[in-house]
Amino acid sequence: MNDATSNTASSDAESPRSIADIRRDGNHLKDEPSLYLQQHAHNPIDWYPWSEAALRRARAEDKPIFLSIGYSSCHWCHVMEHEVFEKDDVAEYMNEHFVCIKVDREERPDLDAVYMDAVQMITGGGGWPMSVFLTPELRPFFGGTYIPHAKFLELCRQISQVFATRREALEQQAAEITARITGQNLTTTPGGKLTAEIIDKAVTSGKQSFDETHAGFSQQQKFPTPVRWQFLLHRFRKTGDEELARMIVATCEAMAGGGIYDHVGGGFHRYTVDPAWTVPHFEKMLYDNAQLAGLYLEAGVVFGRKDFTALGLDVLDFLLREMQDERGGFYSSFDADSGGHEGTYYIWSRDEISAVVGDEDGPVLADLLGVDARGNFERSGKSVLTRRADREQIAREHEREPESLDVLFERHRENLRRQRDQRTPPGLDRKIITSWNGLTIAALAQAHAVTGRPEYLDGARRAADLLLREHRDDTGRLRRASSDGRAAGLGILDDYAFLADGLLELYQVCGEARYLEAAGGLLETVRTDFVHPSGGYFLTAEGDEAPLARHVEYFDSVIPSGNAAVLGGLIRYGAITGRTEFHDEARRCLDAWSGLLERAGLEMAGWFDAAGKVIGPYHDVVIAGDRDDPLTAELRAIAVATLPASAVVSQVPATGPDARLAEIAPALIGKTSRRGRPVAYVCDFGVCQAPTSDPVQLREQLLAGWQR
Repeated sequence: MNDATSNTASSDAESPRSIADIRRDGNHLKDEPSLYLQQHAHNPIDWYPWSEAALRRARAEDKPIFLSIGYSSCHWCHVMEHEVFEKDDVAEYMNEHFVCIKVDREERPDLDAVYMDAVQMITGGGGWPMSVFLTPELRPFFGGTYIPHAKFLELCRQISQVFATRREALEQQAAEITARITGQNLTTTPGGKLTAEIIDKAVTSGKQSFDETHAGFSQQQKFPTPVRWQFLLHRFRKTGDEELARMIVATCEAMAGGGIYDHVGGGFHRYTVDPAWTVPHFEKMLYDNAQLAGLYLEAGVVFGRKDFTALGLDVLDFLLREMQDERGGFYSSFDADSGGHEGTYYIWSRDEISAVVGDEDGPVLADLLGVDARGNFERSGKSVLTRRADREQIAREHEREPESLDVLFERHRENLRRQRDQRTPPGLDRKIITSWNGLTIAALAQAHAVTGRPEYLDGARRAADLLLREHRDDTGRLRRASSDGRAAGLGILDDYAFLADGLLELYQVCGEARYLEAAGGLLETVRTDFVHPSGGYFLTAEGDEAPLARHVEYFDSVIPSGNAAVLGGLIRYGAITGRTEFHDEARRCLDAWSGLLERAGLEMAGWFDAAGKVIGPYHDVVIAGDRDDPLTAELRAIAVATLPASAVVSQVPATGPDARLAEIAPALIGKTSRRGRPVAYVCDFGVCQAPTSDPVQLREQLLAGWQR
């Protein structure tokens, strides 16, 4: 068994310690790199990390395992810690009757996925903190999420009694749950062949679930779900469906103007607790912000909306300013809580705004930011800021010009930010997660493509170089995460897929062969170590620790499934390099799972996005010319700055690719300038249109089979 998250060398035979000793000296989490585990290191519960020492002790003492899984920025994880895990009566009982294991789901998403399946089977729902009870053989028999103090203690007493007196029945229940988990990861739902009609059916389901009142999808709580909107945006670019355009624009406007966006500091919160996008759950996650930045950048290009582009750049400026490590990696999240209270860092009263900007501008700015005397946050008299007030009405009431209001906000924004910085800030988890950094690299590369600004390319390069340098071992295998330079966890499918995607985006804007080569190496590892016999890919590599069974995640969550990201990567890498076996593998997988796709709707939006590329047309564009030639720059701007959903782009010197790049990407061989002029080549898996030096003709070729 691989003890991937622990440096602890605990003995099975150690003497029991008192609650006071554990609280003072720390439990077995005290040397762990994870911030989440460190937050629990002085609970009186004698927590272990997931480790051979903990599992061996459970077997040796024949005790049930209590497994608690969460993450550092999880609000309800903090609540359960304060209400339950910090209490002496809970610790006294748990330390005697259970082996207690604490897991950071961001370090070990493989464990989280397996045991979340169990919790959902048992309760019909899931979430964090996740609370699961296991046999010493790691089979789950009971589980839940947040459990309050009295109920938790009573539950643990009942479980302990059943474990001691009705062991056979408990083991049978555990075996049945385990069998169901194992079975669902091996079951296939084959259909016929992938067709455009299957994709259209998913689009129709998206239209049917659109919220006509508040935009987004019809939910009581509003999650951004950028993977779904990116898929629908790409379908609009392919088909020109104006209903999709209306839905996408309305949703981007609703999120941009709502409280889910931090209008003072930048960046999106995780979701809102209301359907109108007003009051957020205040976590800020790297994965949300990276994906949403990319969505807004592309929407800005497609719809000619400079405000969308500006918002995407504002998100990335926030990430570069507040979430990038000095060595280049990006941190995972900001906490929902500030000084033990949720949201207090972000909310404002009218008087607080006037105290910062002055009595002349204060009332105007408060109205512009949706701050009234009542407030909109939990009867506090304070408000989450929004940007959806009627500017014309505000201008009339305050005798201002409407155009001056945006200038007013921008003039005072930095002052508001500096004042807010004096408050108790939310906690920052400085964990660097490979897959989430891959998403961020992709968004930064896209920002450079759109703007040409060097800070975005530099930010992407620094993150990519850190991961390739410090998140790979000597064999090329990825590590999941690092904290303060200490690696933790083996890379899962998502890490390989999203890092490969980020490297492919980076290659397209900088042309460095090493990034293309690294992306290909990651995809090759997936093809050999992660492959599922029925098509698709396991979450973990062959030979890695996999309690119960190797897990498969087909459905998207807040990020695309690793399977979807791999398929997209195979198609793009195959198009750039000319290696058709990558494209063919993606096609076979989509065909094999077409039956599931036909029923899934937007739950598999990432797969459908890949399917659109497979059905095509999907172009590989090569621009051959000297970089300092103005025509090269003009051709490149058309091919790259539009963030085409229809193509991948390579740029080579006028004489063609160098030997290293030609070896990696044989499709680039022979692509040179002609008669001293830069030339663009547009091909579709080996079938090429006429080479052109005409920017207008290049645009037409690039959009062959597409509308935008």
